[in-house]
Amino acid sequence: MTKNGGDCKSYLVYALVFIWEGFKSLPFKSSPIEEKIKNPIYRKIVQIIIETKGKIMAFNTGTEKNTSNNLQITPEIKLDNIAKNFGKTRALDNVSFHLEPGEIIALVGENGAGKTTLMNIIYGIYHQDSGNILIQGVDVSKMWSPKQAMAHGIYMIHQHFMLVNEFTVLQNIVLPTLKWGDMKNNWRKYEREIKDIFDEYNFKVRLKDKIKDLSMGERQQVEIIKAFYQNARVLILDEPTSTLIPQQVDKLLELLVNLRSRGYSVVFVTHKLKEVMAISDKITVLRKGKHIKTLHRDKTTINEVAYLMVGREWITPIKRTSVNVNAEPILKVQQLTVESEYKTTPVNNVSITVRKGEIVGVAGVAGNGQVELSEAIAGTRKIKYGTILINNGVDIGRCSVKKRQQSGLAYIPEDRQGKGILNEMSVEENLYISYIENKPYSKYGIVQLKVIREKANQIIHDFNIKTSGPDVPIGNLSGGNQQKIILARILIGTPSMIIACQPTSGLDFTATEYIRKKLVESANSGTGILLISNDLDELLELSDRIFVMYRGRIVGNINNTKEEEISLETLGLMMAGAADIEPVKQNQINNNNK
Repeated sequence: MTKNGGDCKSYLVYALVFIWEGFKSLPFKSSPIEEKIKNPIYRKIVQIIIETKGKIMAFNTGTEKNTSNNLQITPEIKLDNIAKNFGKTRALDNVSFHLEPGEIIALVGENGAGKTTLMNIIYGIYHQDSGNILIQGVDVSKMWSPKQAMAHGIYMIHQHFMLVNEFTVLQNIVLPTLKWGDMKNNWRKYEREIKDIFDEYNFKVRLKDKIKDLSMGERQQVEIIKAFYQNARVLILDEPTSTLIPQQVDKLLELLVNLRSRGYSVVFVTHKLKEVMAISDKITVLRKGKHIKTLHRDKTTINEVAYLMVGREWITPIKRTSVNVNAEPILKVQQLTVESEYKTTPVNNVSITVRKGEIVGVAGVAGNGQVELSEAIAGTRKIKYGTILINNGVDIGRCSVKKRQQSGLAYIPEDRQGKGILNEMSVEENLYISYIENKPYSKYGIVQLKVIREKANQIIHDFNIKTSGPDVPIGNLSGGNQQKIILARILIGTPSMIIACQPTSGLDFTATEYIRKKLVESANSGTGILLISNDLDELLELSDRIFVMYRGRIVGNINNTKEEEISLETLGLMMAGAADIEPVKQNQINNNNK
């Protein structure tokens, strides 16, 4: 017996002794798998087994990787020839996908490539039309559900979150782990456990807040914490960094690397190729529902991945040229204050001016008042104090949403699924619902369906919207195509001012590039744009000026020029309230806005 073999034997003896003691303490005869998986001893046994497999690999090969052709490890997840149709649309076309223990796989592709559909099949939300699903070597193709997936330690954080809006943060995190009798248990204990996770990962969410009152970024944080609390072993993350500042992104990526070293497996669904190249072991590319290729991270480049995704190389959006500083104001927000139903002040004495043809960015960590600011300007949230002036000084602060639209204000909401589209209505209905009373779409009170169909077909062509026709329900389209329709709808009205809240969140780089170009074209034609985004690259690439919000106040007003160029790290620190700056005084803001 070699030294390595002896060490391997000792480790196996240790593992077997632990497993034997653990098995004796578990009620295996009567407990279903859902109960076993929650038991800490059972979970420790699983971890030991995973670690033992890793030790066997290392001792037999003399390295940390498995280079032996004779030694095979059972994949955590194995999909073979998965096919899925939605009506006439072939969403997945015989796709195969393997996830090994202790591995991070990045799943990339355009919007509509089939990434989310594939993950929903792994999680049991969708059932494949054909193909096989094996979880840890067991064929579950015929009987698989989200409950079974979670029982096996598989947890998916969706791009559109699976949270109960009327429940609190605490309830959403804890309830999946409780039974009826647990409702009288010690909620303070659960709160302490969750706060420990908050402290460890620097998340800022109030446990007593209801989900419906949180921004999209805060809801994403709740989903991540919920996965940690349920001891997920396999994490499926759909666009997990889209609402995080650079420091939080770095910490999340470090966390995923640490989880990998402990035997956890991660599927990282994202459009941010720089993050893909930073942490993934392998990269699986889907295009039009087909598996194009799986690449090893250290043997490929961003340009190769981008080419496999869309048939062309990665292109960085062009930075906008500066606007005329003497241009007339289109929007003037003065000393705006918004009060929530809990008597908090998410927007506190905020003043912002947007000039004709100018793109003004608003940066801030999710939950610092950016969304409430956009809703107050758009008219979907009441204001307490302050004025909102548009064009030639018209005060729209107390006007209806429709009146604001008639005054030239357009709004791209953060939550496109909940507030930007009507899922069950068709593409053409979503395009023209705001103009149905106007000519030429209505004549003598009669809707001109032929005109609407012709105009819709023209927009589908001009905006390169991927759909089989204007009569298709918009809910069947990918997120990028839905966002194109929202943008096309507001541009039909030729607005003088656009409030764009997270306009490219969750979109692939081709859709992101398209939306950004359209916003720049609108600004170049004289439209003012207030760009509220969690994507700092986007803000720095497009904005003429950037305001930074922290706890409802403006704490920074940056001229985004070559002479005053600011780094992502510094901007991120300002957003987190940790930069070495003093809060901007109101008279300074007023002077800068003139």
